[in-house]
Amino acid sequence: MVTTSRLKLINVIDWLNGRCRAFTDHTRKRQIKADWSNGKVATTGISYLGTMSNGLATTGVDGLEVIIAEAGISSWYNYYRENGLVTSPGGYPGEDFDSLAELTYSRNLLGGDYIRGNEAHQTDLEKVKEKLDRKTGDYNQFWHDRNYLLNAHKVQAEVVFTHGSQDWNVKPLHVYQMFHALPSHINKHLFFHHGAHVYMNNWQSIDFRESMNALLSKKLLGLDSGYQLPTVIWQDNIAPQKWQGLDNFGKQDELHTFSLGNDEKVIQNQYDQKDFDRYGKTYQTFNTELYQGKANQITIDLPVSQDIHLNGRVELKLRVKSSTNKGLLSAQLLELGQKKYLQPYPAVLNARTIDNGRYHMLENLCELPFNPSAQRVITKGYLNLQNRTNLLMIEEIQPNEWMDFQLELQPTIYKLKEGDTLRLVLYTTDFEITIRDNTDYQLTVDLAQSSLILPCQKV
Repeated sequence: MVTTSRLKLINVIDWLNGRCRAFTDHTRKRQIKADWSNGKVATTGISYLGTMSNGLATTGVDGLEVIIAEAGISSWYNYYRENGLVTSPGGYPGEDFDSLAELTYSRNLLGGDYIRGNEAHQTDLEKVKEKLDRKTGDYNQFWHDRNYLLNAHKVQAEVVFTHGSQDWNVKPLHVYQMFHALPSHINKHLFFHHGAHVYMNNWQSIDFRESMNALLSKKLLGLDSGYQLPTVIWQDNIAPQKWQGLDNFGKQDELHTFSLGNDEKVIQNQYDQKDFDRYGKTYQTFNTELYQGKANQITIDLPVSQDIHLNGRVELKLRVKSSTNKGLLSAQLLELGQKKYLQPYPAVLNARTIDNGRYHMLENLCELPFNPSAQRVITKGYLNLQNRTNLLMIEEIQPNEWMDFQLELQPTIYKLKEGDTLRLVLYTTDFEITIRDNTDYQLTVDLAQSSLILPCQKV
């Protein structure tokens, strides 16, 4: 299914290639031709614009030579849902597809368009609200129609991705799945940094802008400088301003398995009303207290006995039982210990020193700070226990009966050194990401029958 937004982008490329007509205004009396265009097109942008680049590329439209998809969505289900749960993009609790559809509907910006079209638009929004099915986190036809991965085999353009390991808005799974779904014959490149949902065009440690200039000059203008991008350009987390070329995202040369313990531990879902309200008002408070071990959680510290280069999806093998017929499980894996870590948001090094920046203005020179902190989030994940086998299978939960399952966390690339400490946190409601449930039930985890598995490349 090609949605309206992608059809509009296809129409622009067709116009630039002389394959369709365009007019100067809505009266359609004066046609305008792109006689200045050579027909070669590139698209770029972050977040929604990166998403549109992904979606456009999967149409296989002729004339699209390059996309630079920065923190783009590859499947809308994975943006607003996860493993059978209704979830929110990080930083926007409660948001769903309909609210973004309203935000990006530009035809209401002009008074005449608003008068003519708003009633139909509101009717469409009500249909969207019904079809997205916020009562469950199920994968249905609505989400299937908005899954760009299904048509990734049609991509003909050269693809550049940028994505952050700390992007809990458009989570790393989006770029990981799109990266692996692309046809093998096309050129693809991934800049994988340790920031959040941010641009990286003005960072001191890597000349991203000139790299793109070389690529676009070659693909759009035929000016080949001989410059070649690696497949993966990864920001090393051990030291500041250090990058490394890698062969792949998800390179599994070996597995490192950590036992989680020998006993059974309990996660209580319900908070007293005061704490529940406090966490609900500021989810940042919840995150802080979760990392400090003050929330309803199981906390397991795991010493690292050798150097590890994690590359891929961490897997949890768990044995769990619920005291009732439902269960939500959240998990986060941290590096624990007071030391310097790369921080998720760029800091300004020099103000307005880069010429011809975004919007053709002077731009700040920035970099991710390398500052002391008590811990660093490596990866996280969420699961509806009714979907413990897979996304398309809904299984009953029998109270107080053990369930064995695997939970894959968000993909990442991260170095650990001998002597470091991992902290695994297991809990139920996440006040930033999941539905906020305060019912009275508990999960019991059999740690002796549970483990943490890290996919690693050779150090």
